[in-house]
Amino acid sequence: MKIGASHLASEDITLEESLEIFEAMDKIEYFEITHERPFREISDDKSTIDLINSYELKYTIHSAYTDLNIASFNKAIQKASINEIERSIDFAVDIDSDIVVIHPGIISYTARNQVDLVYSLGRESLIELRDYANDRGVNPCIENLPAIQGFMYQDVNLLNETLTQLDMPMTLDIGHAHTAGFAPEEMYFDCVKHIHVHDNPGDDDTHLTLGEGSLAVNEFFDVFMSKGYDGIYMLELHNQDSIKKSLEYMKELNVI
Repeated sequence: MKIGASHLASEDITLEESLEIFEAMDKIEYFEITHERPFREISDDKSTIDLINSYELKYTIHSAYTDLNIASFNKAIQKASINEIERSIDFAVDIDSDIVVIHPGIISYTARNQVDLVYSLGRESLIELRDYANDRGVNPCIENLPAIQGFMYQDVNLLNETLTQLDMPMTLDIGHAHTAGFAPEEMYFDCVKHIHVHDNPGDDDTHLTLGEGSLAVNEFFDVFMSKGYDGIYMLELHNQDSIKKSLEYMKELNVI
């Protein structure tokens, strides 16, 4: 089983400290770098690229999402959002990563009565990002979003339908899907290439330690292991202690 730790657990320390910690942590082979403030500029610094490449860890990238919207009515915002994500794709190439996680956009207040147009604009951006990533050997994995007003693709079925049409991969966030009312057996799709793993009470995207929420974690692993999923299980948790406790919980479930 391929297991990783998200940068979310260590954003309060330096990147080098994070890499030291997670390279030494049992069962962790992958590290997902959050490519936005305060780490947006790391991709521009050759010494930082060399530092990252000096570790035995393998990497995925979570592209920037704060203040971005690839489905924006404002063409300048839409293009700027695409450009930021393309920076992350270029960064992935520099550190030999083939996974970039991408948020699909939001429905702004002023666009709430033109939802079909918002999704059409988002689709245009997805196609542009797909082509840019494919040309560089990177998988642009689009993430389902939690049940928060205005967030697009809370419905994993709709996201699967779109990505299947566009021949694109999905980042399945099981915590997000749980907030949207999906059970583990409803979360599996052939296009899932990458998974964010965390727990929550079902009504809030709290990124809890596995076993501390109401998600049927054991059923989730049963479904995906029985289906032969061979991608990364990325623990997207708020601190290192939650990573360690979640690994222990996975051991109790006999999945590792």
